[in-house]
Amino acid sequence: MRRSNSLEDSIFSARIDEAPIPVPPYINGMISTKGVTSTLRHLFLRLPGLVLSMATLSQAQVRTCPNSTLIGNWQGTMSRQGADVAVAFDFVCADTDLQVSFTSLQQRAMEYPFDSAKQNENQVDLMLGGDTNFLGKFDERELSGTFKDGDGSGTFHLIRVGDRQLPYSGSDVVFRNGDVTLSGSLYIPRGGGLYPAIVMLQGSGPETRWGANRFWADYFGRRGIAALIYDKRGSGKSTGDWKTADFNALAGDALAAVDFLQLQAGIDPKKIGIHGHSQGASIAPLIASKSKSVAFVLADAANGVPMWQSEFFSQESYVRELGFKGDDLVNADRFVERAVQVERTGSGRDALIRDHKAALQSGQAWAKETEPPPADSYFWKFFPMIANYNPADYWKHVNVPVLIVEAGNDERVQVEPSVAAIQTALREGHNPDYTIVVFPNAPHTLVERPKTGEPFRWPHITPGYADLLASWVLYRESGK
Repeated sequence: MRRSNSLEDSIFSARIDEAPIPVPPYINGMISTKGVTSTLRHLFLRLPGLVLSMATLSQAQVRTCPNSTLIGNWQGTMSRQGADVAVAFDFVCADTDLQVSFTSLQQRAMEYPFDSAKQNENQVDLMLGGDTNFLGKFDERELSGTFKDGDGSGTFHLIRVGDRQLPYSGSDVVFRNGDVTLSGSLYIPRGGGLYPAIVMLQGSGPETRWGANRFWADYFGRRGIAALIYDKRGSGKSTGDWKTADFNALAGDALAAVDFLQLQAGIDPKKIGIHGHSQGASIAPLIASKSKSVAFVLADAANGVPMWQSEFFSQESYVRELGFKGDDLVNADRFVERAVQVERTGSGRDALIRDHKAALQSGQAWAKETEPPPADSYFWKFFPMIANYNPADYWKHVNVPVLIVEAGNDERVQVEPSVAAIQTALREGHNPDYTIVVFPNAPHTLVERPKTGEPFRWPHITPGYADLLASWVLYRESGK
C-alpha cells in the first residue's frame, strides 16, 4: 500500500580517486530527521521547515564561478519562532559550476546538495528539498535572509569562516560487486596507525551517501573510527537498480565494501563492522552471516519479524496517526491488511485497485489516505522478493559482537516482538556477546521533535544515541 502523502547490491575490483573530497568545517552540534513514509517506500527525510528528498539529489549550480564571492564555507543559524539551529552552507566551484550543500548536524544532515541556486549580483535564491526556499543577500563576510516552506518561515544569518583541517581525511572511492559499480566516500582519522572501520548500510528506497550517512561518517571520524559511505545501487553515482534487487544483492554490495576496506591503508582489516538503520538493520544479520570479515554489527530500529508483518504494522501505525475513528478506522485497517497480503503475493491486485477506486468515488475518507501502488509501479515486483524475509532467521548465524538499538515509540518497527525474536535467535546461535538498548521515547528515526500542541523546537537526535554507538565500538575493538 502506498501512502498518499509519502515524503520520505563475486568479482571484485576497486580504486581510489586521487582528488580529496572537499570537506567543510562547521559548528559542532548534533541532530535529526524523521521519515514520514513506510519502511519500504521512497525515503524522504522531513525536517521542520526542511524536506530533504533522498530520491533526487541534483547538485545546485550557479554559472558565475570561479569568480563568485560566495565560494567558501559559511556558518550560522536558522531561526524560527524563537528557536535557533546551527547550520552551514558550503559553496565550492567545480569546473564552471558553483555547487552548494547544506549541513545541520542538529538535523543529522551533512553536505546535503541544494536542488538549485541562482545568484544575481549580491542576492542569492536557493531551493532545498523541493519546497524550502532561501532568499538572501551577501557581502564578503555575511549571508543573511529569509526561508519559507509549506509549514512556516524564518530567518537565517551566516558568516564566512576560514578553511580548517578536519581530524580525518576524505577520498572518493569506487568498488564493484559483479557488474554493479558502487561510488562512495572513505573517511579515515588522521594521525597514522590502523583504525577500526564501519561500512554504512542504506535504508529503504533510493539513498545516497549524503545527509544522514555523511553525518555518521563525520561523527565516527572525529572519534577515531573510519567510515565508508556509498550511494545505494541505482542512486547517486552508483549503477544498478535497487528496485530490482533482493536483499541478497544488497548484502553483496555491502560485502564488497567490506572487502574493499580490508585493502585500504590505515584500516585494521580485523576490525571492520557494519552499521544499518531500519531496512539496513534488517539486512545486517544477512551480511554478517555471509562473511567472517565482519567484526561487529550495529543495528538501529532493527526489525525482528518477517518484512510483510513489519510493513503491515507500519501502515497500520500510519492510519492511526491520521486520527481515523469508527467505521473509517475499521475499513482502513481492513484495507491495509488486504493490501499488504496482495502486495506480498501479487494475487488480487486488479480487484484491490478496483475496490479502492470505488471507495474513493463513494467519498469514504479513509480511501483518500490509503492508496495502493499504481498498476505499473515497480513495487508489485519488488515487494514479493523481500516480503517473506525474516531477519531473525539470520541473527542466529551471527557470532560477532552485536549492538541493537531500538526506539521505544517506533512507528515502523514492532519493538517488543522484534527484541524478543532477535534475542532468541542470538541465544539459539550461542552468541552471548550482544547488547540491546531501547530508548523509551524515541521514534523510528531516533530523532525527537515536539508533539502536537507543543511549542516549536528544532528536532534533536535522541540523547545518548550517537555517543552509545561510538563508545561501544571503541570499547569493543580496543586492545584486540
